[in-house]
Amino acid sequence: MNSELFFEWDGRPDAGEHVSGEMYAVAGEPPYTADDEPEPEPEPTGGQGRPRTIGAVAARRDGALLGWAWVYEDPDHERVARVQAMYVPRQVRRLKTGYYDLLPPTAEEFEMVTGLYRRAADEARAAGYRTLRWGGRDTGPDGQAATALNAHGHGECARYWSTEPATWQPPAGLPDVQVHQLPAHLTLATADAEVSAFIDGHAAHINAGESIRHENAEPRALAALIAELVTRLRRDHPEVTELTIWEFDDASVRQALPLAGLRITARTMDYELPLTPS
Repeated sequence: MNSELFFEWDGRPDAGEHVSGEMYAVAGEPPYTADDEPEPEPEPTGGQGRPRTIGAVAARRDGALLGWAWVYEDPDHERVARVQAMYVPRQVRRLKTGYYDLLPPTAEEFEMVTGLYRRAADEARAAGYRTLRWGGRDTGPDGQAATALNAHGHGECARYWSTEPATWQPPAGLPDVQVHQLPAHLTLATADAEVSAFIDGHAAHINAGESIRHENAEPRALAALIAELVTRLRRDHPEVTELTIWEFDDASVRQALPLAGLRITARTMDYELPLTPS
């Protein structure tokens, strides 16, 4: 049976640097630089530079680093702290492969993130902060932590749209588009749009902000291009059982995805936990 998780608080201004350096050592990678430190989730802020660090929580099992959470001051809201959790096995895979894996979270990761956020809330409360915020997928560890800690979602930031190529059916009524395939990954293009999928084992992923380009394409034409990509996934990559598209702040893509037969399977939320005095 696994031993219990232990959560350790470090309130030094450079706490995040220390725990990040330990993670690099675990990965057997060269010492990190300031540019390698984990950054907070992207958000529109008026602040300049890196937010002020409040501290960091490290999660350990039998002394080994399992994950950590950077706790920092929200530059735009007084007495509001933010937190971001990192899971070491996932981060080590990123360092070794060069990209973030999209494997589903383990029970250990769920337990760890909830514990990290609970300890971060305790420390932020003790330091006089009135609110703790974090962002993440509602179906993932961040959403589970919100439920466990009685935090509430106060803003939807992005959506995950999915379909299973094997059972997907081409929607009726989409326009005919002239599509050609480019050599990079699975990339399809028309005169006005382009979409590229990244295949990782049994899953295909598209970051809409990076891998869907559309200029003068109207949503139905963009939907036809995405539908053609699903068709080619089914034909040429039968090992792929699910396509997921992460969509953020793009009205045209948001209109095109349901027209192409995809459905929302998860949402990226911003969560807020009031820190009442203990």
